[in-house]
Amino acid sequence: MRCITAHMAKSIQAHSRRQLSVIAILIVAIATPATLALSYYHITGDPTFRPLALTVERLVARGITVEHIDVQGIVRTDGTREGNLVGKELARKLNRAFYGKGLNSVFRIQPVENNGPPQIFYHIDQNRLGPFSMRDAPNSVRFAAEAVAINKREKTRAILEHNW
Repeated sequence: MRCITAHMAKSIQAHSRRQLSVIAILIVAIATPATLALSYYHITGDPTFRPLALTVERLVARGITVEHIDVQGIVRTDGTREGNLVGKELARKLNRAFYGKGLNSVFRIQPVENNGPPQIFYHIDQNRLGPFSMRDAPNSVRFAAEAVAINKREKTRAILEHNW
């Protein structure tokens, strides 16, 4: 009888060790990606790699400039439910138009009382374009795309001029 209880005790201890090993492996597997992302964030300072951080859209919504976004847009609406829906649809269409031109864009909706019809503003690097009406939205995309192209050419030219 003693032999059986000793054997059962060893079996229970081995089972407990295996459970602890599995739990430790799961914790490491879950924590490793976040740890690597946090390390990368501390080394580079890039907020997009910060674990559980704000998304690029939220950074733009807070007015923080994001380097890899070509066009940051604001659609001002009158603040009503219908106005916000129209503004969101307009922002979605503008985003698709910029995507079709090969540009990264992010839009935010900005409700302003007594605004009237939606207005569109663009921020390209440190420059601001707008306001544009919904009627002028197709031309505004073309103007903003040209502004991005000019901005990129100027940056390239400045780099080449100062390259020793």
